[in-house]
Amino acid sequence: MANTTTSSKPTIAANRENLSFLVVGDWGREGLYNQTLVAQQMGKIGGELGTQFVVSTGDNFYNSGLSNVSDPTFTYSFTDVYTASSLQTTWYAVLGNHDYKGNVLAQLSDDIVTRDWRWFCRRSFQLNFTMCNGSSAGSCNATLDMFFFDTTPFIDEYWTPEKISKFNWTGLAPREEQLQLQLDELREGLNTSSATWKIVVGHHTIRSVGNHGDYAELVEKLLPILEEFKVNAYINGHDHNLQHILRQDSTVNFFTSGGGSKSYAGLQAYTEEQGVRFARDGQGFLAVTVDSDSMSFSFYDVFGDELYSFVLGK
Repeated sequence: MANTTTSSKPTIAANRENLSFLVVGDWGREGLYNQTLVAQQMGKIGGELGTQFVVSTGDNFYNSGLSNVSDPTFTYSFTDVYTASSLQTTWYAVLGNHDYKGNVLAQLSDDIVTRDWRWFCRRSFQLNFTMCNGSSAGSCNATLDMFFFDTTPFIDEYWTPEKISKFNWTGLAPREEQLQLQLDELREGLNTSSATWKIVVGHHTIRSVGNHGDYAELVEKLLPILEEFKVNAYINGHDHNLQHILRQDSTVNFFTSGGGSKSYAGLQAYTEEQGVRFARDGQGFLAVTVDSDSMSFSFYDVFGDELYSFVLGK
């Protein structure tokens, strides 16, 4: 049977007016390609914001994931790189296509947590956060639900005769069954959510002007669910750059944070209809701050300079 059960961390009550976290993707290169420099700036900004956790949008370990739970790549690309005190917190990670080229179960295993307690990775899971305005329970009136979604099985290209052998699909149901199970699970979670804010995190792009562009499979299967349940933001990696897209034909804000290391693959030419609010072909990361009235999204570059900021109000 497929490994499709939703695994959740406990509901977290942040006894403060807001909740802050960082988002980085496409990073695991043993410190190379400016990964270490991005990590240093993440530590600085994370300390300034008082971030509670970090989100990884996948492609956690290049080029072919981890070989097993003892693979030293985990230490060289994660533990030894993200050393700042502000980054000593839980990292919530999804899988990317490069992770699927290795032993996927190693990243999902609880055994790897014994090597670094910060690591939490599942195919799909949900987090529920409550923001409190004071010490009394009655002041906890703002909530954030985050849904982490495994996009790699949805990409047709990876299932072609030429490429299927390069991916490790261990633990999945037959493909069509797997995809439907994931979509049904996400739909159920969103349908029962009464959160103030809703964010979905995946690896692959739905809307992008990076070199990969839009993925038609996700536009067809995932986007309608996000729109139906009024998801505020979809955050992804895969394209090694920083982007914010908000199209006139959709209510979903699309944020790409895939600049954790190797970058500069180029941007496509785009039109006004594509809704590009910001696009930077370079390295960096995303900082998100949430309170009862708004969510703010800020991109930072490899030097720690703020490149762009967007506030989404209720």
